[in-house]
Amino acid sequence: EEEDFARRFTAAMDCRGHYLAPAMAAALDLSGVQRVLDIGGGSGIYACALAAAHAHLSAVVYDQVPVDRIARKLVAERGCAERVTVEAGDMFQGLPAHCDAHLFSNVLHDWDVPEVERLLALSHAALPSGGLLIIHDAFINAAKDGPLHVAEYSALLMHSTQGKCYSTGEYAALLDAAGFEPGPYHPTVAARGVMTARRR
Repeated sequence: EEEDFARRFTAAMDCRGHYLAPAMAAALDLSGVQRVLDIGGGSGIYACALAAAHAHLSAVVYDQVPVDRIARKLVAERGCAERVTVEAGDMFQGLPAHCDAHLFSNVLHDWDVPEVERLLALSHAALPSGGLLIIHDAFINAAKDGPLHVAEYSALLMHSTQGKCYSTGEYAALLDAAGFEPGPYHPTVAARGVMTARRR
């Protein structure tokens, strides 16, 4: 919420996104999607990567003030403003209902289970039947015995945020309880991957 910190933190996440976002976009089949809501989208790097890789769709970056102003500037500098717009709001208070896909990229790992459950419930409420939910994050495997580097990252998150890295099994259970049909997990790069689900 503080302007200077928001600018510095968003810039740091944007640098990471330059490497992670294209791999995420390439791993997704979005042939039936028209508009993606990038929830907690920060600089807009992931929304821009989706628009660049999938020419038929548009995207909306959804983040709080003052991050929305930072995102508008960066989206415009990338030449993506015609297909990527920015809206300001609090993701815990509700989500816009004009998109048929939702993206949580490196967002859910910052929150404990009750907050993750709330965000998934709000996503379910805003998506149409059959709408697509995309989780892009660092995942613990289903057996919860690795990978070691993701477990180390999870320990860092537990120290500095309310969250952790969730396993694919934990996400599947959370998605099912929220009214989604969980889909498969696909690895991308740098210990990240994507897991998709469809709204029932």
